[in-house]
Amino acid sequence: MKALLLFHLKVGFRLAVRSFVPLFSALLALIMLDMYPAALVASIARALFRSPPDNVYLLLTAALAFALASWAAPRATHGLNGWLRHLPIGSRPNRRGVLLALLVVQLPLMLSLALLASVAHSQGIAVTALCLVRFTLVCAAAAMAAMPVTRSSISMPSSAVAALLTLSGGRWTLMISAALLVVTETFSGSLRNPRRGRTLKPAGVSIELRLCWRALGWRILASYGVAALPLGAAALFIANNELTGTLAAGAARFGSSLALVLFLSGWIDKLAVRRPVWPWARSLPWSSTRRVLSDALIMAAHAVPVALGCAFVSGIAALPVLLLLPALVLRAATHMRRLPERQTGTGGFLLEGCFASSLTALLPWTVFLGLAASPAAFLAAKQADAGIKATRWLERRHLAVGDPLSWSE
Repeated sequence: MKALLLFHLKVGFRLAVRSFVPLFSALLALIMLDMYPAALVASIARALFRSPPDNVYLLLTAALAFALASWAAPRATHGLNGWLRHLPIGSRPNRRGVLLALLVVQLPLMLSLALLASVAHSQGIAVTALCLVRFTLVCAAAAMAAMPVTRSSISMPSSAVAALLTLSGGRWTLMISAALLVVTETFSGSLRNPRRGRTLKPAGVSIELRLCWRALGWRILASYGVAALPLGAAALFIANNELTGTLAAGAARFGSSLALVLFLSGWIDKLAVRRPVWPWARSLPWSSTRRVLSDALIMAAHAVPVALGCAFVSGIAALPVLLLLPALVLRAATHMRRLPERQTGTGGFLLEGCFASSLTALLPWTVFLGLAASPAAFLAAKQADAGIKATRWLERRHLAVGDPLSWSE
């Protein structure tokens, strides 16, 4: 029993230390931001310990006690379903140990109240034992209300009633609230079993999408930002030169298709580094067709907003850009599988993309040639994927002369 109480006592102390820093920092900031910090502390002390005390400050103190206990309750009971279950200890001692931990968690609040009591005493206010008992019972009611017990529908309301009686009454009311807390603790029941963590489910067909998101994360926003530059430049070029008709549509097609190329270039550059081909992925029952199609569909889905951005520049130019998208994503999937072996990075894809953007701007009917060449682009991407060796070693690109760890020296 002693070891169990010491265990819960240490848990409470650790949680109290964790709560002390933000609580102390918030109170210190509140005091230091005031024009007269000493006067503020003195006014709070007078409001809490004068007779009768200020109800607003009493309610704020009670709310802070309940908040601390509610924050600490799931953390104090997190490991109760583990090794403690094999000990020959009943539910009542364990519950009382958790109650002790929740009381200890509120030590920063109790110490703050003790300091305020000393400030009030220095101002000539009589700090009676009744005031100290009042705040102690409020902390006990907060700990009792936060207890995760089986009869929480009874313990929580009765603890709240006891706290209200403590704040609003005198000596006899304090005795009634103390008796109510004792009865509540006796008949509150055993501790509830902690909730199980979230069960992991199979990713299914969305595993490729999840892998891409995990690899890219917020970095995808940088690609959208780069793609917005040629779109904005095209819009400004059309507006400042007062272009209309075919010239405006051509400028819009060039800016939009170039934005698409830059977006896909940034995508494959990051994905080739952060989601390389590894042996585990090759052990899955996925064919090269599935891997290429999944990468192409994911890139196309994320590139559609960039292609639709052309509609804000010139609505008539959006359709050719959308028709160019399948060929671009398939070429991007091909280059992504060859990037680790090339020192030029995405230079090859950028060269192809700039050429396709120029053709789309000058001869919009060439997008149909891109659609006709899409099956050949898919076969090239499939061949590039099938030729990847998952266990290959790619040495860092630097001069090997003078490097004792280089294999090629």
